[in-house]
Amino acid sequence: MSLTEKHLLVIDDNTVNIELLLDLLDEYGFENVHGINDPREVLGHCQLQMPDLLLLDIRMPHLDGYAVIEQLSAHFEEQMPPIIVLTAQIDDATRQRALALGVRDFITKPFKQDEVLQRIRNTLNIEHRYQIRDKQADTLELTVAKRTQELDSQSRTDSITQLPNRRGLSQALQAAALQASGTGLLFIALDKLDDVVRLHGYQVADQLLRHISQQLRQQLSADCLLGLWGGSELLVITPTADSAKLTQLAEQLLHCFEQDQALDELLLPLSARIGISGETGHFETERLVHMAALALPPQGSLRVQCYTPAIEEKQRHRLHIQQAIRGATERGEMSLAFQPKLSLADHKILGAEALLRWQHPEFGLISPGEFIPLAEASGDILAIGDWVLNEAMRYINLWRAQGLLNDDFHIAVNVAARQLTRKDFAQQLLARLEEQQIPQRFFALEVTESGLMSDMDHARQQLAQLAQMNIAVAIDDFGTGQSSLAYIKTLPFSTLKIDRAFVMDLETSAIDRQLAQTIAQLAHSVGCDVVAEGIENSAQAAYLSSIGCEAAQGYFYARPLPAEAFVTWCSEWQPLLSTSPREAINGS
Repeated sequence: MSLTEKHLLVIDDNTVNIELLLDLLDEYGFENVHGINDPREVLGHCQLQMPDLLLLDIRMPHLDGYAVIEQLSAHFEEQMPPIIVLTAQIDDATRQRALALGVRDFITKPFKQDEVLQRIRNTLNIEHRYQIRDKQADTLELTVAKRTQELDSQSRTDSITQLPNRRGLSQALQAAALQASGTGLLFIALDKLDDVVRLHGYQVADQLLRHISQQLRQQLSADCLLGLWGGSELLVITPTADSAKLTQLAEQLLHCFEQDQALDELLLPLSARIGISGETGHFETERLVHMAALALPPQGSLRVQCYTPAIEEKQRHRLHIQQAIRGATERGEMSLAFQPKLSLADHKILGAEALLRWQHPEFGLISPGEFIPLAEASGDILAIGDWVLNEAMRYINLWRAQGLLNDDFHIAVNVAARQLTRKDFAQQLLARLEEQQIPQRFFALEVTESGLMSDMDHARQQLAQLAQMNIAVAIDDFGTGQSSLAYIKTLPFSTLKIDRAFVMDLETSAIDRQLAQTIAQLAHSVGCDVVAEGIENSAQAAYLSSIGCEAAQGYFYARPLPAEAFVTWCSEWQPLLSTSPREAINGS
């Protein structure tokens, strides 16, 4: 808009002055000019159509110019138009009072044509720049607000799936907590996603995550919120805390994982586990998520589980156990127990398996099945394993000095996977035996199938070094893990141990009898001895002897015994009379 299109309003009680200004402005092209000679009409006029500039006389009846300014300022505040005062009196008091009210300029009477026009143009130009600046500021403010909103939305959204991320989910949970009307959570852990990354790369894994997110979202109602809590962890926020409904919803979502995920030309396996928590009233958001995470079933067990205090207590107990493991050997809480190994042919003592025991001052006797996996996960098994090796060697030396060991007797020590895969394991073990002056025949190792399969190449290297020095190695729990004829053929070991799982039902299960016989034949075919563990009666012992098992251990002979009790047992042992296999197990 040009200056001549601006709306000007002249206010003066003298109509002659108004006419003079209107003619002057009209002569110079101003098209939108109005005059008012009654100051009481100014407010109404401005309310109908706000002028771009007021030319205001100061001395007027009814309302002087100051009163008009104050009236307009009260109604329009910052939106009040600029004002030029028309006055024949420009004394300091008038000027100061007018300027204090926000007047922009003064035009003296009688009017000088050039001065009037220039002062009007100056004021309109300045006001125009102000308006441009204000528009720019408004535009900038809108742009900043929009960008801030976009950034806030981005900060709450996962860039891969476009689902709410942890921040967005946390905000939704906080809002739900304030409503206190009942909230449920499904904590979904995606399994096998890491395998997709390793096999196909991150791009395919991201596509798969987007794909399964879409599948899950289609199964949810509009009042449920699905988001990404972590790299492979999803969270569903629901408006119900009813455990039955939440379990039903979880089972419904798991249908998405019943088949491989079709992605372009790929069929990708993906499975999931879901932990459930809920609160009927107000809740702490972090606590509710923690409860659902605690309820998450471990891999290979249930697929859905609801939170209970018992689950949390079990997890807390596991944490306390894991914290207590470190330093347990130094505190004297761990010890070795020894279970005898006997010849099935003549029941003579061949040796013993050294088994780790932990007597905690607060928790009591803790099962190795409970604490050893925790020690392996934390890495404490390395220090514990070193202690076990040293302790076993100490007893070998002690019993040799006491004349309790003959040349056929050996102590077998279990070795964890993390020990076996250390590059210097074999070298360090041989060095210890040499330092302790222990002949290799007195010492043997037992390794599990899972320990071998975790890192076959390193295991093969370590066992080869031990075999060169005639250290006997037994494969423990054979048949319960990932048995492979390939490793049986290539790994240097001297003994296969038949797991108790194949021994306990020998009397009633023809399948178990056949499996035990097959394992024995397999071991003999590659030049290995066979040890059966878990023998509990004479019938089992007799059958195992009949299929060629060389050695046995189990409660039928003796439980794992403390060192002193083991020595006493050995001194008092009398070979049992052999039982006929036919008498032991009919139809075998």
